[in-house]
Amino acid sequence: MRRLGERLRELRLEQGLTQEQAAEAIGVHPKHIIKMEQGAVNVTVAILVAASAAFKVPLRDLFREAEKEDGGK
Repeated sequence: MRRLGERLRELRLEQGLTQEQAAEAIGVHPKHIIKMEQGAVNVTVAILVAASAAFKVPLRDLFREAEKEDGGK
């Protein structure tokens, strides 16, 4: 969850969004974004789909860094 949180933060910053703006685009409370980025909460598939749309990336790109660390598996 921590790596996913780091990736979500990275994508949010690449888009130039604040946590509040990202929360609004994804449809969650701003405090939930903070917890997501910290890897402190489980993220539902619905939130992942909304995040990929908000950050304008394919869903698989949310996991890009984890794949690199695991040798591209």
